[in-house]
Amino acid sequence: RMAVGCLVELAFKVASGEVKNGFAIIRPPGHHAEESTAMGFCFFNSVAISAKLLQQKLSVGRIL
Repeated sequence: RMAVGCLVELAFKVASGEVKNGFAIIRPPGHHAEESTAMGFCFFNSVAISAKLLQQKLSVGRIL
């Protein structure tokens, strides 16, 4: 949860222009987690959660 929270906070700061760019060194990275299943050490897909929240809260259309 802390890893997801850190990435979400960073993503919102970059998207809102509060900071120019960012790099999150977090563990677990979340790339093994499925939509509804934890895998390996990944309980949440941090990138997917952050992307979805940016789309919902800030109406961000495209995310690289």
